[in-house]
Amino acid sequence: MVNFPVSFAEALGYYNEEGLDVTLEKFQSSARTMQALIGGSADAASMGYSLTIQVAAQGQHVRSFFVAGRRASNVLVVAPAASKRIRRVEDLKGRVVGVSAPGAPVHLWTNYYLAAHGIGSSDISFVGIGIGQSAIASLESGRIDAGSLSGGDHILFIRRNPSARILVDGTSPEVMRETFGGDLYANGIFAAKQEWLGRNPDTARRLGRALVRTQKWILTHTPEEIRERLPDSLRTRDASLDTEIIRWGRASYTTDGRMPNGAPEAMKRFLDATVDNVRDSRIDLAGTWTNEFLPEAK
Repeated sequence: MVNFPVSFAEALGYYNEEGLDVTLEKFQSSARTMQALIGGSADAASMGYSLTIQVAAQGQHVRSFFVAGRRASNVLVVAPAASKRIRRVEDLKGRVVGVSAPGAPVHLWTNYYLAAHGIGSSDISFVGIGIGQSAIASLESGRIDAGSLSGGDHILFIRRNPSARILVDGTSPEVMRETFGGDLYANGIFAAKQEWLGRNPDTARRLGRALVRTQKWILTHTPEEIRERLPDSLRTRDASLDTEIIRWGRASYTTDGRMPNGAPEAMKRFLDATVDNVRDSRIDLAGTWTNEFLPEAK
């Protein structure tokens, strides 16, 4: 749901109105999205902000120029078959836990949270389960004991499996404080390589305007009205499910697409505790984001 404005802007016709010819391609994880961006098969991409800091530690200059969300979207759930065995985080020791992909932001968050509760990475077997239906299917199959879902997937999972349990709601204020030190977060960013931004500032501004317009449209319309504008590929046959996910997701949206104050520093502290090469590198945080391609805040 944090990446939703990027696809919904097309449904609203805002890319066309800004004179942009946009082709959208979906990947199964933020890590693969970043690979496409760095590899040159994508000009800009929506992903987790933490990845821009991680690749900065590797000498890559990728910069966020729009921020959709200001809270995490990770929710750690227990598989239906393991609900009687796993009732608290500490019960995950020795278990198999699914994440979208090894090294992805949701993996880092899960690893960090479990470590804070005395469970080291060697105590857990992490496996990649993708996102969306593939992640939910892995949980329902019984091949994993728990999984970290994101983007509202937990809502569909609990709907289909009422006996399943949410173990940790990473979106809650309590867990946000425990993990990031407060409500200081950036999620669902739109980013590009600095080289591309330097060559295409007008295109970046058009993209920024389209996304901010989309964000404002979402925030000023009801979940039901938003669902009505969705193409078939972005909605299910269950209207109540769709509106619940929309309502949950948009509660975290920024109003202007700008980087929340303190979010880069909070993310750097989090990554210092979870990624060795980030902690050991000298990173220019100011080079990982910018608001210069967004309309002036009003």
